[in-house]
Amino acid sequence: MGTHSIDDDILTILWTPEQLFQKVCELASQITYDFSSPNSSPPVVVGVATGAFLFLADLVRNIRLPVTVDFVRAESYSSGTTATGAPKISCEVKLDVAGKHVILVEDIVDTGNTVSCLISYLKGKGATSVSVCTLLDKPARRKVHFELLGDGKFYSGFECPDSFVVGYGLDFNERYRNLPYIGVLKPEMYE
Repeated sequence: MGTHSIDDDILTILWTPEQLFQKVCELASQITYDFSSPNSSPPVVVGVATGAFLFLADLVRNIRLPVTVDFVRAESYSSGTTATGAPKISCEVKLDVAGKHVILVEDIVDTGNTVSCLISYLKGKGATSVSVCTLLDKPARRKVHFELLGDGKFYSGFECPDSFVVGYGLDFNERYRNLPYIGVLKPEMYE
């Protein structure tokens, strides 16, 4: 048994579990506020698998509305650390989103390709509005200016530096998702 800990692969911690929790609560109360008017129907919260699963779980536990929850999966990373081309939807939503407000929950928005693809996918399924709630935003890497649907809003947690980050659902080759914080991966781990 080696004594190697995945924590040893992290260069620096960007956001601690406490900071993540505080941000999740802020985003959840913003969503609760925005969707709690008497004439608005509760939103369908759709997590983007697999990166958003921890964020989604913590987020919905703090949204004080009768939301429904589903997942969608879009494959965009062909290999390594760079997204290539247009994502494909490899696992569809099971809930009927027609006539509903959808909140798409992402771990990170960088190029905007995946979000753009998922918004048009949900539009095609008849969603009335699509909001995007992302834990991390990397505007430096944006290639696609995505349009939200209807009166959808863009909820963003932290602005992310252009380095390779892992933890709290974010992975490198499927590892590090289970770290309770978000940190920068040591370059030698992926070079």
